[in-house]
Amino acid sequence: MTIRPPDDVYFNEPYLSIRWDGAHHHVYSEWRAFANSAELRTGMLKGLTAISDNRAAAYLCDARKVKVIVHVDQKWIKEIWMPQAVRAGLQRLAFVTAPTGLGRVTVEEVVELVDDHGLQSRTFDSMEAAGQWVSAGPTTR
Repeated sequence: MTIRPPDDVYFNEPYLSIRWDGAHHHVYSEWRAFANSAELRTGMLKGLTAISDNRAAAYLCDARKVKVIVHVDQKWIKEIWMPQAVRAGLQRLAFVTAPTGLGRVTVEEVVELVDDHGLQSRTFDSMEAAGQWVSAGPTTR
């Protein structure tokens, strides 16, 4: 039996929050500030726990405040995180990006890595559009 955290909040740090959105049946993460490599990986592993615990097929990531994801971390996401997320049941991943800047470019690079793993992924300019798209797909496996 899976024991979910209080209020379905899996991670809550100044740079990132992750929670299960039971109303919309997806994991929701919000990047709030710059995260160094160790913080990024720790947070993303908590996201895997949320995917696994809830058999989540969908993940909505508010990445508007992402500044940069260095190439070594992009490689880790591609080689370690993505395969684990797929095995845990993830099928759709929506990113909301900043309108311009390095953060947007970085997130778009990560989306290209996602596509290598057979996940459906897209970037959006608004939370509303991202939420509608990510919720339109399957919710459980």
